[in-house]
Amino acid sequence: MAAGYNLIAIDSNLEVPHECPPTCSQNIRSKHPVAYLVLYLFVGWALLVVITHAIAFGAELLIASSDQPIVKWEATDECTDGTRTIYYNSPSLYQEFKVKIKDSKIVDAELGSLSTIGATVNAEQVEHTDSHATYRIDLSILGRPSRTCLLECDVHGTTLHMSEIQMRPGKEISS
Repeated sequence: MAAGYNLIAIDSNLEVPHECPPTCSQNIRSKHPVAYLVLYLFVGWALLVVITHAIAFGAELLIASSDQPIVKWEATDECTDGTRTIYYNSPSLYQEFKVKIKDSKIVDAELGSLSTIGATVNAEQVEHTDSHATYRIDLSILGRPSRTCLLECDVHGTTLHMSEIQMRPGKEISS
C-alpha cells in the first residue's frame, strides 16, 4: 500500500440526493418574522416613493413640452357670501387658498395649505381684486425652475368660476 494516495471510484449510475440549503429569504422569514415584515414595508415604501416621483416627473415633462398654459382643472359654483376654500389636488401637488366673498365680490384672499412631491416651492403669492383672486406658486425640481401653478377664482354675477392653470416658468397668460 502506497502512502499518501487515495483511490476514488466514480460510479456514473450513483444518484446522490441533492438537498439545497434554504435560501436567505427562507431563513429570515422563518427565524426573524419581524425583520421580514420590516423589509417588506421598506421595499413597499421605496416603490411608493419611486412611483410618486415618476408621476410628478411625468407631469413635469407634460408641462415642459408645451409653450402654452395648460388648464388642469375647472369648475363653477354658486357665488354665496362666506369663506370658500378653493383647492387643486393631484398626485404631485396639493394647493389651496381661502377667499372671502360678500355681496358677490371678493373682499379677501389668503394662503391655505400647500404640499408637493418631488418639487420645491420657490415663491408663492396671493392677489385679489373684487372679482378675481389668484394663488400663484413657482416650483422647481432639483434646483431648476420647472413650472408655475395658478389657482384662480373669478366672480361673474352669481357664479364663481375656479381653475388651476400650469405653465412653464417665464410664460405669462395672454388675455
